[in-house]
Amino acid sequence: MSLNPNFKRFQTAIREFGALAFLLILCLVISLRSPEFFSWDNLRDVLVQISPTAICAVGMTFVIITAGIDLSVGSVLALSGSCGAVVGLASGSAVLGTLATLAVGALCGAVNGFLITAFRLPPFIATLGLMSVARGLAFVVTDSSPVEVSEGMRLVARAKPLGQPFPILLLLAFYLVGWLTLRYSGLGVHTYAVGGNETAARLSGIRADRTKLAVYTLCGSLSAVSALIVAGRLAWMQPQEGEAFELDVIAAVVIGGTSLYGGHGSLFGTLIGALIMGVVRNGLNLMAMEYNAQKIIIGAIVIFAVSADVLVRRFVRR
Repeated sequence: MSLNPNFKRFQTAIREFGALAFLLILCLVISLRSPEFFSWDNLRDVLVQISPTAICAVGMTFVIITAGIDLSVGSVLALSGSCGAVVGLASGSAVLGTLATLAVGALCGAVNGFLITAFRLPPFIATLGLMSVARGLAFVVTDSSPVEVSEGMRLVARAKPLGQPFPILLLLAFYLVGWLTLRYSGLGVHTYAVGGNETAARLSGIRADRTKLAVYTLCGSLSAVSALIVAGRLAWMQPQEGEAFELDVIAAVVIGGTSLYGGHGSLFGTLIGALIMGVVRNGLNLMAMEYNAQKIIIGAIVIFAVSADVLVRRFVRR
């Protein structure tokens, strides 16, 4: 049975704007319980807090649109941040420390892409393996101890150009560039094509392996940017930093409507998904909700989002 055009448009609207409607309702409910929620100071804190997750989620969106997954982003955050902190402290140069952080993140992402394209490993297995390797290397690099972050490297998280925290400006910049890339560049077109039907993409002349290598490298690089923000805010980098970070990143992407089956998704939705995660945590904190209860609620939201994606796909196939 085929769907009539009006119902198809309705489905598209639900997937595109359902997360936004949920966010607005969520904000309204929380503000009724905690009037201070809508203060600019609180909203700014929410944006700063979600910035590492939201920035990494840009890269994860590209990866998931190709029908892939990257489970290593939390460990890559720890390894790249640890390497950058060690280099920055040893050299006394914030620039070298920052470059080391970004280089390690990009290298880890490229390794993921190489394993997936050259050895045809499933993304789940390849990135799961690197997750363990990167976490172990983070402990080796730091000798299992926290490493102090140099004062210059802390500026990434603490600077306030234009009177606003730098992490917020970085977040907005990455989403703008990411949106333009997905919408107007060859990489964006190829990303959707590979996720929609990789065989057809290859037959049409798209180099699917090159596209996958690019998106996994991008994801690793943005994990490193997140590491710079986390390290700058904490002033220390610990090898266990970023545990369960990948779950928050993937949840933000999926809640925002990007399909785990590939071929569909948007950075607008991902940003809304990251905001939902941040608003839920902030609202529950304002309500003095117990931490374990927060984890249950966030987990339930993720299950709901994935279930909605599965149901939509079932309707489309009818």
